[in-house]
Amino acid sequence: MKVAIVSDHLPGYHKIWSGAELITITLHDILKKAGVDAFFLTSTYDANENRTHHNVFEIKTPFKKWEIILGNFPVDISAMRDLCRVLKKQKPDVVHINGKYLYLPSIVVCRLLNIPCVYTVADYYLFCPRTFIRKPDGTNCDHYHGTECYVCLSEMKEGSVKNLVSRIPVALLKLFFIARKFTFDYFNKKVNAYIALSKASKKRLVEYGIPSRNVKVVYHYLIKELKETQEKIESTSAIFIGWLSVENGTNVLVDAFIEVIKDIPDAKLYLVGTGKDKFVAGLHEKINRHKAQKNIIFLGKKENVEALSILTKCDVVVVPHQWPKEFGPVVLIEASALCKPVVTSKVGATDEFVTDTVNGFLVADYRNPSAFAEKITYLLANPEIAKEMGEKGKANVPFVFDNSSADDLIQLYKRLKK
Repeated sequence: MKVAIVSDHLPGYHKIWSGAELITITLHDILKKAGVDAFFLTSTYDANENRTHHNVFEIKTPFKKWEIILGNFPVDISAMRDLCRVLKKQKPDVVHINGKYLYLPSIVVCRLLNIPCVYTVADYYLFCPRTFIRKPDGTNCDHYHGTECYVCLSEMKEGSVKNLVSRIPVALLKLFFIARKFTFDYFNKKVNAYIALSKASKKRLVEYGIPSRNVKVVYHYLIKELKETQEKIESTSAIFIGWLSVENGTNVLVDAFIEVIKDIPDAKLYLVGTGKDKFVAGLHEKINRHKAQKNIIFLGKKENVEALSILTKCDVVVVPHQWPKEFGPVVLIEASALCKPVVTSKVGATDEFVTDTVNGFLVADYRNPSAFAEKITYLLANPEIAKEMGEKGKANVPFVFDNSSADDLIQLYKRLKK
């Protein structure tokens, strides 16, 4: 069995990557462990550091700077040409797509070469240009893509693209999104199977119109050997790992922890990850204003294996997402597997992996910093209870420790080959 894995970005090959790329790497490792010959196809490299995978083929994407347009239509001829060249030579049995920009070009090439394709849904780019079905005002969107998307377009990018959009008539923008909806709905039907990373995600896909028989829930997660961190991590601490953003609730968490340290003055919050400069500067300004610099510590972006090493030294993991993240999220799975209690928003699929008061807390009022502060303070003030809750986490993520994910994937691939 030979599988080509398509991803827009990869750690070590690109400067910017996130949880979706970690899921991609995990997919590869699970397949390799099961004896599958798996290799990567990814967009033009823009980094050269810590490259741990050698079976990677570069797909030239010189027009990716126009992703806001080309990413919504299968018109990147350069990408399709390179995909066709590599796939013809490598002759995979299945193409497993994990990217957004390369999603449509990959489907076109798979149809041309008669190769079955599978898509792991790590966000909702299928029916939302912003990927997370969330309006600019922070409320959830139930319209999916269509004419109303023009309202969000100006929020998607900054600088020259935003200025360009401001000059385009609204009627033309609406036409653009009608065309996008038609394009995606047409090509979505050409995907042979979808992998959903949670039951909640499958439910949303089916509600959108993708046939249930074409959607399979597979939790393809894996914990690798950790890389010991050189960071000095103190106890009585909480940790956040991920992109520092409004969507991920980092601002809510900072506000919450400012409340926590009123009750536990020595408590520490470690923020692992990066974000947009303006947003991160706002966090620093707030932390400085409350004189909490010694309590809330920015560690920057880390390799996942080091980030998890830091996680094991903390007492509580906080996942304060502010939108329906129905794809894990990855750190929540990892925390449970590593026996750490989780405080997370009750939104999306979090209740599939965290049982409230058993291996963590589900915060229903997740836009309220005080609601998070209460749960974090309780766990930090009661380390024995926190440890006991953390140890129960493994029972909620058995797929991390067995071969069920690989078995499910291989069975799916074999069925598609017939």
